[in-house]
Amino acid sequence: MGLPLIATPVIAGVFGPRAAVVIVSIPIFVTNSLLIVAGWRSIPHVVRELVPMLVLGAIGTLVGVQLLAKMNEDIFAIVISAIVVAFLLRGDRLLGDDPGSRRITVAGPLVGLVGGVLQGSTSIASPLVGSYFHARKVAPAVFVVSLASLFELNSIIQIGSFVGLRLFTPDLFALGVVGLVPNLVGLLAGIELRGRISAVAFRRIIVVLLIVSVVNLMRTVVR
Repeated sequence: MGLPLIATPVIAGVFGPRAAVVIVSIPIFVTNSLLIVAGWRSIPHVVRELVPMLVLGAIGTLVGVQLLAKMNEDIFAIVISAIVVAFLLRGDRLLGDDPGSRRITVAGPLVGLVGGVLQGSTSIASPLVGSYFHARKVAPAVFVVSLASLFELNSIIQIGSFVGLRLFTPDLFALGVVGLVPNLVGLLAGIELRGRISAVAFRRIIVVLLIVSVVNLMRTVVR
């Protein structure tokens, strides 16, 4: 869930927003594949519950990829920065905490659609989609598999669209594959550190990293 939120603005500060979204798409696909394999027993039930979100998420991803291909790099730098800032200000509670509220019960398909647009165009859909499932108070295992299923389908469509639109150059593909190494190392390190560092300290580290990445990304806009 946190990979694109952290990696995209950092990589965008070096290679540019459009390239960053393309590069990050490969680690996103591989990471979610591993999560789905690990939670395969929950997949049939989860997918039946998520059909409207999956369908609209796929449509939104197609729209988002088209936006990525056509819009100005500076605009995407601003959009990515705005999403990160919104996450920092609102945390993971963008939709509230009441699973029975009307906005939660009717929001699923809309969250799927908007989340798809965000993933296709910026790769960062986790604050919105994650907060939706957080608000529904689903079990941790269902939470992980639900997000992985949505992001995996969107990733397949996203990568296929990148290839069709020729956004996936050999260099960007190579960078995406190379990016798997620190991604998997970070995943293993996170598992190892889990329980050894307090949630408060971990969140502070992430906040500092995100602030630095946004500042670096916005420097590319004002140059």
